[in-house]
Amino acid sequence: MNKNHLKILKYLAESKNYGQGPDHARQVSKLALRIYDELVRLKLMKAGTEDRLILEAAAVLHDIGHPQQPHHEVGFDFLADEIPRLTSNEPISKEALSTLLVSVLWHNERSYLKRGSIEIPDRDHAEKIAAIIRVADGLDLISHPPIDGVALSVKDRELRFEIISKHPIDLQIARAKSKSDLMKSAFALQDIIFEPAEKKVANR
Repeated sequence: MNKNHLKILKYLAESKNYGQGPDHARQVSKLALRIYDELVRLKLMKAGTEDRLILEAAAVLHDIGHPQQPHHEVGFDFLADEIPRLTSNEPISKEALSTLLVSVLWHNERSYLKRGSIEIPDRDHAEKIAAIIRVADGLDLISHPPIDGVALSVKDRELRFEIISKHPIDLQIARAKSKSDLMKSAFALQDIIFEPAEKKVANR
C-alpha cells in the first residue's frame, strides 16, 4: 500500500461522509497513529511505513457502513468490492488489503473470523493493526470532547495507557477497556490498564 492508495481511499471515505462524519474518523486516525508509534517505541512492533498507511486508511473507513447495520459487516462487504475496483491500475497487495478490511470488520466485532473470500495471509500482523483501530475507536466518543492524546508504558506484560484530557474520561476508558481484548491477545499481554494521565503539579 502506498500514499496514492491512501489518497484514493480518503476520497472514498469523504464521499461517504466517513459514515459518521469527519471528526470521529480523524480523531481515530490521530489516536491510532499515536498508539502505533508508542508500540514501536516500546519495541512491541517494528516500524513500517505501510503499517501507518493501513492504519490511517482503516481509521477513516472504519465507520463507512453507517447507517446500515451491522455497520462493520456492511462496510467490509462494500470495501471488499470497491477497493480493488478503485485501485485496479495499481492493486494493493493481498496482505495489506486483507489487514485493512479486517480492521474495518473487527473494529466492532467480538468473534474475529474471516469473512467472505478474503484470506488473511499474516493473521498475527492483521490482529495487531486491527487491535489498534479497536482501541482508538473506543477512546473517542462522538458525543464527548476528544481526548488530547495517549502515552503508553509496559512492564511485566502489562500495557498501561495514560489518557491525556482536560475533561472527564470515565466513559472513554470503560469503552476502550471493553475493546482491548484483541490487543491483549495479539500482543500476548497479561493485562491492559487505562487511566487518566497524572496532572503534574509544579514544585512551589
